[in-house]
Amino acid sequence: MSYGPNPWQQASWDWRAAVNFMAGGMGCGLIVFAALASARGMALALLMAAGLVLVALGLVAVWLEIGRPWRALHVLANWRRSWMSREAWVAMGLFGAGAAAAARWPGFPWVAAVLAIAFVYCQARILQAAKGIPAWREPWLTPFLLSTALVEGGGLFWVCATHHGAGTRPLLAVFSALVIVRMLAWL
Repeated sequence: MSYGPNPWQQASWDWRAAVNFMAGGMGCGLIVFAALASARGMALALLMAAGLVLVALGLVAVWLEIGRPWRALHVLANWRRSWMSREAWVAMGLFGAGAAAAARWPGFPWVAAVLAIAFVYCQARILQAAKGIPAWREPWLTPFLLSTALVEGGGLFWVCATHHGAGTRPLLAVFSALVIVRMLAWL
């Protein structure tokens, strides 16, 4: 006779959790590249808005995952111990700074970029805190997810480069270096 829960090893992510990490990371990477490119005018506004939409898409996906979605505001109460709470607080700042950057307020693209990196860092720490999944215990998980987010966002930036015209050779060199860092983190 057995008492208690029957343990099982998680084999895959739910699609909503996967969308949260993929869209959130890509959106944050796009915000960072928009700031690094020193994009101006409409290009900056569109890149920032696209990055924020991706982050919002990820957060809506994870909101759909929780059993009682209207209790989502409870996540804000535990910021001292929970990386998910910290992610929520950083997300609020990111949306404010991203909107200010899109409205072309001076200095806010850099604030949004720093908050975007902090958002992805919080996401990486959420995964690392989930000790029940052996692959996430890897010490290189945080640099791997940070570099992946920057490369995905940078890739999206370069795919759209013909439309926004903010790409430069030094920025392409930064992107290439990030691809190498990402490959090293994978290995």
